[in-house]
Amino acid sequence: MTKTHGVLGLVGICLLIVVLSAAGLASDFLTRLDLDLDGLLLILTCLLMGALFLIMLFVIAKEQGWIPERHKKSAEPAAPKPAAARAVPAKPQSEEPVSVRPGEGK
Repeated sequence: MTKTHGVLGLVGICLLIVVLSAAGLASDFLTRLDLDLDGLLLILTCLLMGALFLIMLFVIAKEQGWIPERHKKSAEPAAPKPAAARAVPAKPQSEEPVSVRPGEGK
């Protein structure tokens, strides 16, 4: 299976869940369970599942390049970069032994 088939499979699953969530919301209102406890739980579950899979569908589409990215236009032209700082000559390291125990090596 190629990467394209895998991505299309994920998109299909996401779309199926979103459609089933919309069907669940429609059935909730058609059966008049609106403000009943069962109706509220069905509404919240459908909204949660639909939102999660819509976000995942958006992420997949963004990664695949199906949604073009916005580039912010800057009002100011790009400032020239400052000249590179001169390198500071390194100090020669001392020959003193380094100890991990406090108080030693002094």
